[in-house]
Amino acid sequence: MRVLHVVACSIVAAFAAREPVRDPLEVSTGAELEEALSGARHDAVIRLAPGVYQLTPEAAIDSSCGNCADSDTLIPITVGLTISGRNVRIEGPRNGSVTIVTRAGYGLHFKDCIDCEIERVTVTGGERDTSSAATDAAIVATRSSVTIANCVIRDNIGSPEAIARNTVGIMGICGREGSDLAIEYCEILRNSWDGIALYRGARAHVANNLIDGIDGAGVEAGGGRGVAIGVTWNGAATIERNLLRKYWKGIGVFVDADVVAYGNIVEEMRTWGISVWDADTGRPRAVIERNAVYDCGACGVAITRAAAYDRNEPRGRLITNIVVHTGQNSKYDAPDYYCYQCALALHAVPEGFSIRGNVFFDNREATEDLFDKDTTREMFWRGRRSWVRTFRNTGVGVDGRVKFHQSAFLTEYPRWWD
Repeated sequence: MRVLHVVACSIVAAFAAREPVRDPLEVSTGAELEEALSGARHDAVIRLAPGVYQLTPEAAIDSSCGNCADSDTLIPITVGLTISGRNVRIEGPRNGSVTIVTRAGYGLHFKDCIDCEIERVTVTGGERDTSSAATDAAIVATRSSVTIANCVIRDNIGSPEAIARNTVGIMGICGREGSDLAIEYCEILRNSWDGIALYRGARAHVANNLIDGIDGAGVEAGGGRGVAIGVTWNGAATIERNLLRKYWKGIGVFVDADVVAYGNIVEEMRTWGISVWDADTGRPRAVIERNAVYDCGACGVAITRAAAYDRNEPRGRLITNIVVHTGQNSKYDAPDYYCYQCALALHAVPEGFSIRGNVFFDNREATEDLFDKDTTREMFWRGRRSWVRTFRNTGVGVDGRVKFHQSAFLTEYPRWWD
């Protein structure tokens, strides 16, 4: 049913199949960590002692732009730490007592790093680069295959002055140029731009994470600005069992992206919850199934794909989702602001795109002619049983301690957890 999920699982299986690396290198300071990774490493485990690791950023040039129409661009950046080579593992202690303060735009840059991993590490303290074309993130992967597991990526904000100059801030994780990422059981908290972004053929399996803007895009230089998860150009992802909260926007499938979004909770978004958007030129494909979208200022879900499907192209679908309390902010009522102001904004839907089995409740429409399929409260409760099976006993966050039942949606409608 989910081709991308099979691809993602094969990536994870490949990581698991590698032979163990012996004689780990123990480090305890930022300088030792920088020295350990000063060149390409192969078959290495870097084991971090508990503590705070302050990095000394270096100036560099990014030879391409991840999110520009013209990718062939030279961009000045700063890098906290470059990790290159093959089969490199960076691990913190099991109690998660390691913090890396990057002080850079590209905090940890996995560059041409194949079959690499980072686990049980907190990455924080990023600084926004001067160029708005820089894809600043706490963790950036370029032409790499990386597992990011049980990490906390938080408070990568940048100065208010840099945010004002660039608009864009600092992302949690950015996948670039054909990278393969497995992002699992992480907490991505209060970063000033997208939680996770994928560009230029990057692929990812994103599962069991908490991605929380915390500030909710309510301040000029704070957390939750951008998109909780954005997949752009020809990026691809399977996004499943994540709790996404308090961002400007929820899950974005843009241009030519290919996304499966299954079993996520998307809530408390300043504007829309899930958007499929062709940018007037692309052919995005999205399978959106068994997600909950709750409490959005703009539309709940928007579909915009003008291009017809090719004969052998897999069809998209929107089935068995829950959309509750969306379209709430009249500021976004104009249809050219973000989307038609209603639960399901159908701007352009190709023949063969399946829409069925979705439940709508307590949504607002800007005008009477917009989509309005809200059910009664009785039917709303009745339809819960099959949907809730997706979430029961499913945890997100480090060691699974952060549970889905902490979401605002399940707090507002506790019977969903019966």
